[in-house]
Amino acid sequence: MLSIYACTLLIAGASLVVGRAILALLGQRRPAWLSAATGFAALVVAAPLLLRLPGRATTAAVLLGIAVIAAAAIALRDVRRSGDAHLWPLGVAAVAIVLAAGTLPFLISDRVGVLGEGVYTNDHAAQLYWADWLQHGFGPEPSAVRFGYPIGPQAVAVIAAQITGASLIGAFNGLLLAIPALTALTALAGLGGMPPGRRIAIAALSGLPYLAASFFAQSAFKETAMALFVLAFALALQSRSAAEDEARPPPWRSVVAIGLLMAAASVFTFSAPGLAWFAIAIPIWLLLEARGGRSPVNWGAVRDSLAAHKVTLVVAVVIVLGIAAVAFTPAREFASKIADVQDSAGRLSSPVFPGEAFGIWPAGDFRVVRGEVSGSLLAVALGAVAAGFGALTLWRRRQFALLAMLVTGAVVYLGTRRFAEIHVQAKALMVIAPLVLLVGLRALLAPPRNLVRYAFGVLVFAAAAGSTLLALRDAPVGFDDRQLGLERLAERADGESVAFLGVDRFAGYYLRGTLARAPAGYVPEEIASRPDKRWQQGLSADFDSLESGQLDRFKYAITTKAAFQSTAPSNFEPVLQSGDYVLWARSGETPRAKILPAEGTEGAVAVFNPGASFDCAGGGPKRKGEAVVTPEPARAAYTAWRQPPPPDASVAGQDRGWQAPGSAAIALDLPTAGDYALSLQYHSQVPLTVSVDGEQVAELPASLDGMYLSGAGRGAFWPAGEVAQATAGEHEVTVEAAEPGGLAGTLNARRLVWLGDLAASPVADPETLALAAACGRYVDHYAYEKNGGGG
Repeated sequence: MLSIYACTLLIAGASLVVGRAILALLGQRRPAWLSAATGFAALVVAAPLLLRLPGRATTAAVLLGIAVIAAAAIALRDVRRSGDAHLWPLGVAAVAIVLAAGTLPFLISDRVGVLGEGVYTNDHAAQLYWADWLQHGFGPEPSAVRFGYPIGPQAVAVIAAQITGASLIGAFNGLLLAIPALTALTALAGLGGMPPGRRIAIAALSGLPYLAASFFAQSAFKETAMALFVLAFALALQSRSAAEDEARPPPWRSVVAIGLLMAAASVFTFSAPGLAWFAIAIPIWLLLEARGGRSPVNWGAVRDSLAAHKVTLVVAVVIVLGIAAVAFTPAREFASKIADVQDSAGRLSSPVFPGEAFGIWPAGDFRVVRGEVSGSLLAVALGAVAAGFGALTLWRRRQFALLAMLVTGAVVYLGTRRFAEIHVQAKALMVIAPLVLLVGLRALLAPPRNLVRYAFGVLVFAAAAGSTLLALRDAPVGFDDRQLGLERLAERADGESVAFLGVDRFAGYYLRGTLARAPAGYVPEEIASRPDKRWQQGLSADFDSLESGQLDRFKYAITTKAAFQSTAPSNFEPVLQSGDYVLWARSGETPRAKILPAEGTEGAVAVFNPGASFDCAGGGPKRKGEAVVTPEPARAAYTAWRQPPPPDASVAGQDRGWQAPGSAAIALDLPTAGDYALSLQYHSQVPLTVSVDGEQVAELPASLDGMYLSGAGRGAFWPAGEVAQATAGEHEVTVEAAEPGGLAGTLNARRLVWLGDLAASPVADPETLALAAACGRYVDHYAYEKNGGGG
């Protein structure tokens, strides 16, 4: 956790210093808390541009460090002049609460890892790989980066990792914590005039409301960053139109500059769609101000100011045009991809209920549909009343900037309902959630105290805080035991080409420093799998997944240690084992080999088998050749498990998952007596114990490697113990899930198990036979003799 905190404090501290310096240069000292979002927005814009310079992360870290030191001198001078140093304990307290809450998933899980891995999404795997490329520049440029995927926050994490020496996982976790901390500081800007204790509490909760905690739990930082920029923009507008402390409003140049900076950072975070909140909010704000009988814009003064600052305006235009020139080509290419994103359902199986944006939801998993959640209507009613009262208070106080952004949030959400898919709708709800909760709680808990209003406000606050804690309690944290094994194998294969014959999207990151590709399509560059053994979600991969000629493109290959997989070609030798993975080195050309169609398909359905029975009906093979044969394994399908019911059948991937502790059983029919090695597909958040006929044969570690929501429990096969001198016939195999320990058990945190296929492979060496002698045998692969004649 120390490296995570180091990155969090570095990002948050640099944001505050840079932001305070920018505000000082712009002449805006109130509200000072806008420095949090202003500085972070500046980092998000600058970091990806600096990483493109020679020297990459090292150069960027040095230049940014110099800039922060210079900004610190300006910021300290401004703090002395403004005399607001006494306010900083409020910010420290709010940040401490946010950091304590954000640490809960790691404390409950008793480890540090990737948040949300498998159970929510594997998308963070791509972010890690892209970030490694940004940091070191090894290998080809990732296609997403090349076509303009926004990488602003990712670049900030890269520079934080470079400065602190943290891993990229630690740096991203630090970024995930820093954003809600900065959001809490920004929220303080909208809480002037409230008692210190209430300011701290409301700001901290606004930094991490329910949906923000839910997105935090899946390593999602783009949406929380967008929420920060939207909140800051609304507060900046509000500071101009009607400052709460009735102080002299800041000059227009500062508000315009902050708005442009927030808009630019949104593009670097969310691409062009990030501009929607700003483009819609401004006209709504102007209309509301006009409806209220005032105009916050003195157009004559604006014209005079532009005339008086021609040089500044020219410089600003040149800078904007320079940034636009750098970003134009990738932005244009990425724009063509936006429609694909909008049309994708993402990782959700049903829409996120819009009432969750109010901050009160009685379920730790935000994806569970409303009808499956007990008490959801009451929870949403509480949040809706709070938000409605807050909006009414804004109208009465003529605080139209905040009200305009609330309306904008609703307009954007309704627009996504009309033109985009459900995962985009969820993002729209998340972006507005901190402002919704801030407005509601500020109105309910504001002095002078009305007993009924205040009591209702305390109830809403408690319910919202409890909802956030539910989301953090159930936040999944990834397991890296097996993936660290990949890192050790990557050290041996440093700089070389590697065929990854496993199923784990994070393999691209853990095999960094190698040129890895995979038929499973998870590592950065996919290599096409063999047409007659095409990989699909839920299937495993092995040597037979690639054509022989494709294997010749790699110096190394990596497989799991499971027995249920095809044998290696004769020119591949195992050179290193680490955990449950094996590194194979190739020498010479791979013998050309074929597989039987049944190995990859059953009828029209894609399957995974190490081999297939060689049916010689009709006279046998017409050509001479050789076949590699093995004893036929036994297999039981994942649908045959007798197991506890799923906790949330409405969530994709949980239609077969069950909650630990518990056990599942399956019948496995062994065709002959002998020794067998078991192989199992599974994903589990707790360790598992495998028993055969009541006798324990293996203990399996908790693992979410390669988990994908639509194929939960299925993927790579892992070694699951051996059965010695087993009799032929049916055997009962039981898998028992351990009870969650530590805080996870104490707090009744949900920990799930998914089981896939179970296989038993006879323990025997493969044989090489003449092709004609392989009739009726289980053939792994075969090859014809050259110039052997026949059809």
